[in-house]
Amino acid sequence: MLIARNERSKSMNGQFMVHLIAAVITAHCTVAFAGDYSPPVTVLSDENVYTVNGDGTSTHDQTRAIHIENDEGVRTYGQVSFRYSNEFQKFDVIEAYTTTRDGARIDVSPSAIFTRQSSLSAYAPTFDDNLVKTIVFPGVEPGATVTMRTRETQVTPLFPGQFSADDTFPNDKAIKNASVTINAPSSMKLYADVVDMPGGLVASDVKGVQTWHWSIKDAPAHPREAYAPSIDDRSPRLVVTTFPSYEAVGQAYLARAQTQMAVTRDIQELANEVTKGITDRRVQADAIYQWVSRNIRYVAVFLGFGGVVPHTAQDVLNARYGDCKDHTTLLQALLAAKGIKSSTVLVNADSRYWLPSAASPMAVFNHVITYLPEFDVYVDSTAGTARFGVLPFNEEGKRALLTGLGDERSHVVTLPLAHADADKVIVRTEIMLDTLGTVRGNSEVKNRGEYDWIARSTFARLPAGSESVFAQLLLTASGVDGTGNYIHGDVNDLWNAFSFSSVFELPDYAPFPGPGAMRVPRGLGGLNNISSAFEGLGSDRRRTPYLFKGGYFSEVTKVDLPIAMRVLSLPKPASVTSAFGTYTSSYALEGRAVTVTRTLELTSRTPYLQPDECPALKKMAASIKRDLAAQIVYQ
Repeated sequence: MLIARNERSKSMNGQFMVHLIAAVITAHCTVAFAGDYSPPVTVLSDENVYTVNGDGTSTHDQTRAIHIENDEGVRTYGQVSFRYSNEFQKFDVIEAYTTTRDGARIDVSPSAIFTRQSSLSAYAPTFDDNLVKTIVFPGVEPGATVTMRTRETQVTPLFPGQFSADDTFPNDKAIKNASVTINAPSSMKLYADVVDMPGGLVASDVKGVQTWHWSIKDAPAHPREAYAPSIDDRSPRLVVTTFPSYEAVGQAYLARAQTQMAVTRDIQELANEVTKGITDRRVQADAIYQWVSRNIRYVAVFLGFGGVVPHTAQDVLNARYGDCKDHTTLLQALLAAKGIKSSTVLVNADSRYWLPSAASPMAVFNHVITYLPEFDVYVDSTAGTARFGVLPFNEEGKRALLTGLGDERSHVVTLPLAHADADKVIVRTEIMLDTLGTVRGNSEVKNRGEYDWIARSTFARLPAGSESVFAQLLLTASGVDGTGNYIHGDVNDLWNAFSFSSVFELPDYAPFPGPGAMRVPRGLGGLNNISSAFEGLGSDRRRTPYLFKGGYFSEVTKVDLPIAMRVLSLPKPASVTSAFGTYTSSYALEGRAVTVTRTLELTSRTPYLQPDECPALKKMAASIKRDLAAQIVYQ
């Protein structure tokens, strides 16, 4: 696996943490204007040849020449890393060199090619066999070209007797020439799904061999766009596999995973202990889920590179750590000990939403979660702070592979989406404005569903005692000067919905004496709120889909005014309705207090909107933002 080219997209979890904790800078991905976009490199050639054997073993020969365009290209391709499994694969660097801007060739010396264990080995030495081979190129600068020729040998197929290959050519860089060739026995039935790569079956020079060839020529670079699904979903790509269907993939996974879920005496005793005194079966399942989530350390080895056969549930219990499939295996064994049926679900945990028609197991699936049919609930015990039945939003709405339950066949399902009935943020804010124009306030925030998980995850990742620093960063990012603090309970208490509170002070918020006008102070409310619901939508026409999630947001703010202040006018109430939901607001003056009530309900049938749907959402957002900016006029 070439990390520089096929690096897994940042998970949505990682995106919101970057957004919230790193000074709330909009960093979901790099944004560039199409007119001034300068890609870091140009792919001069990327030739891939797969030679497949009848038993599913194969070799992948790759030759790449990358022209460095700027300093970013130097940073990205000055050294290139490849990740592979020591158990299933061999990896060899056949040739590597730099061609300087003057045309001189500088070979990479053997001492500049390093093989190391992956960083995960330090945390899971028993379970992780991944190696990383890194090539450090000499003389890399803008104008130079790095060339590498490598061979990856699949010594043991991930699934016995089966072959699968997938290649993606990210379109944020210009590609002059790229190709994929597959040579396989004529008797081997291959299934393919190919996007934006002309080609197909071609004549073969070797008897008994079928040859397939696809290519890309002179493909332009396209800038990335904020809040979009993975660039892999809109780039030239292909999937080739011997699996005839996803049903076959599911059964192949279960064939070796099922026996690993055996209920041992230790597992039975633990299940009994965890559910002691609990008679409700759903609550029993919740207790078991919480135990696994809290006590089994998650080691993020991607499905595929960590193999596709989990360790036994007993081994995972003994080790107290494991990857996603180990988590699921132990969870299912504990549930089985209490007579609760469950099934493994294969899903993508990044920002990919494309599911190819050709059923390649590892093309997009890199994670497993659990389904409990008795309660019609999906759970992911690796999410850490997600309550029972709550999925991280990088999994919501995705098509996934539900492996067979008993005599049922494995089949593709669509995971639940966030919706207004279950995913909520409810904020109540009390504010006092003094005669110097200083705002002092506090907020109580209740979170439900997906937003409960986001809030827990955020506070769980904050260094101890840094809540006040985080609060100040949020205030600064919202355009006001001030100080504040967040107060929250135990993020690991998954029995109860997560709530937190805040206090804040905003000096010189309103000019005194009047006449004057001021916006309703927002202070420190929910981490997800009405204002942030349309982040990244932008004002220009989008070229790519926009990640969009539903939910319900209620924000009630009471502002106590000083005696000397007389309100001349309040904003008019607002009501906005569109295909995406509804928004209402009201403003009331009673005595010396102004109460502002704002409610937003968003609905979506899919986890993202197509570009042609975005103008209607922008129109709705513009009306809401005007109301959020409305001012109280005073004397």
